[in-house]
Amino acid sequence: MRTKPLLFLLAGILLLAGCERDRTRGLCGRFPQFCADLHDDSWCTRERERLVEARYENAEHPGDASRYRLMSSLEHYRLCLDPLLDIEYTKRHERKNIKVEAVIDIGEELARLEALTAGSDYPYLQLWRWQRHGDRSARDSFIAQASRPEMQQAELQQALAGLLLHRDPAAAERALHRSLELTREDSKPDASLLASLVDLYIGQKRYEQAWIWAGALAELHGEEWVNWQRMDSHVRFSNQQKDAMKQQVEHLAQQLERGRYRRYAASN
Repeated sequence: MRTKPLLFLLAGILLLAGCERDRTRGLCGRFPQFCADLHDDSWCTRERERLVEARYENAEHPGDASRYRLMSSLEHYRLCLDPLLDIEYTKRHERKNIKVEAVIDIGEELARLEALTAGSDYPYLQLWRWQRHGDRSARDSFIAQASRPEMQQAELQQALAGLLLHRDPAAAERALHRSLELTREDSKPDASLLASLVDLYIGQKRYEQAWIWAGALAELHGEEWVNWQRMDSHVRFSNQQKDAMKQQVEHLAQQLERGRYRRYAASN
């Protein structure tokens, strides 16, 4: 009974993949400069296609947002190719040389874009400079613009929380909850985000909240993410208390899984 839906799903996935490849080939035909320095065998196909798309987008709509997406695509493409450079080809050594040249070219293009965007206040680029180059000025500027509309994205709020965790725990807590509120309906909340909330509440001795969020983490990502012995070492709840908290865990996990979490609408 389930065979036909599964076949339709697989067919849809293959169709989308085929359309993406066709679009990439079309872009390479119309704009050969986007593809000339890339390898053309079956390795890292998805990363190559996304890079071609990012180059096209940046050419059509230049700006900090498209430059950041291009930089991310360049990095992912290079990281995908890097491990392959150690593979020894016995028949077609030129394939390896093409990949080496591609990695060198990509590195140079990425360096040019980093120089071009060095003074940008676009949050993702500030985060890039801090995470990859330890630029403290970029980190401080990123934190300073926490209230800007551009910062209202789940990934940015999670990154903000990580930077604030030790200097301003209350602000870090707000950012973590905001990240959860901004998480898309089709995307499960990041396990490390939920774990950060658990650790924050343990550090503040808010053990009931820690237990509830640990329960939600276990529900969504598996028991291996939670050290219940550690939880019990801080505080022991009665069975009656646990039963009441389990109801909150179930409600919270459902909200998070459906992408409908709202902090003050939840029982916290």
